[in-house]
Amino acid sequence: MFGKQIHIVYNSRENARITEPLLIHQPHKVYYFTAIIRETGQKDVNLSYFEENCKLLEKTLPNLKIIPKELDYTNYLEIIQELSKIIKKEREENPHSEIYINVSSGSKITAIASIEAGNLWDCNIYYVYSTEYNPSIEGPEHKGEMIIKTPMTFPIKKPKEIYIKILRLIHRLIEERYKDKKFDKNTPKFIYKKDLISKLFERKLITLQKKNKNERKLQASKYMKSQKYIDALKRELRYIKISNDKRNKKVFLTDFGKEVLEIFKYSY
Repeated sequence: MFGKQIHIVYNSRENARITEPLLIHQPHKVYYFTAIIRETGQKDVNLSYFEENCKLLEKTLPNLKIIPKELDYTNYLEIIQELSKIIKKEREENPHSEIYINVSSGSKITAIASIEAGNLWDCNIYYVYSTEYNPSIEGPEHKGEMIIKTPMTFPIKKPKEIYIKILRLIHRLIEERYKDKKFDKNTPKFIYKKDLISKLFERKLITLQKKNKNERKLQASKYMKSQKYIDALKRELRYIKISNDKRNKKVFLTDFGKEVLEIFKYSY
């Protein structure tokens, strides 16, 4: 199941459920998250388990690199962004890195984000449970023999890189357009479609194989080529909206498009 690996784990009121997979399969690096809830200022109430687990790992696996990190266990976007940063960094250092995420502990939100991150960025997830589970006693809820399972998940359709790059460009152009302007915050921000098309070719996100010397035909070619991507962003992906103006059509980011930008902020 495991090769040369990097593991990601979430602190909770558990010992063996977190440490046993690491002791058995011996990764060379582990990112160990502890909890915070930023909205309320609450800190991890299980830091004693974090300390105990780290001491055990340091004693038993002296070559293991433990990287502690704090994370808001209730914030889906923060969790998936942090995972994407780790995955991107490790894959840049070693494209063959095997990354495993323990979804047994932490919170329900860390589990959801971890499963989706695993599907999006081709990581492995595993779930640990025990032969002796008792949530009502003091100390760890799971004791006895630890059982490691790899749950089956259904793949998530990952957006193509070009669409994320165009979405980022739209966001930047909108921000630049309103940078030094006073505007009603309740009025949605936009970029003109014609300006977007121009920038797509200027930034070489989209290119033409042959450039027509006739300016009108050249602009028509650019419009046709870009329309394929703009239509996909609007109809298939629902990342943008386009106004019904006959001339000077406006391009807006949808709320869903803004969320996608946050999810892929540190990837691609």
